Amino acid sequence: MKKRHVKKVHHRPSRGKAPSEQYLVIVRSWMLVVVFALMLGVGAIVGTFLNAKLNETTPAVAGVQTEAR
Repeated sequence: MKKRHVKKVHHRPSRGKAPSEQYLVIVRSWMLVVVFALMLGVGAIVGTFLNAKLNETTPAVAGVQTEAR
């Protein structure tokens, strides 16, 4: 009986995703974070401005609103 020869298969290491795809995912996620932070900042600025304008029209003394006659 002959001895069987096992053929050795050389596997190439798998690389997974390409670096450019990972880079795009990271850039997209950071862009989302930056846009969210900018929206919060603009909202705070607009809210402060509107609050100041409302306080001009309703006078207050020591934190208590007074009636304008």
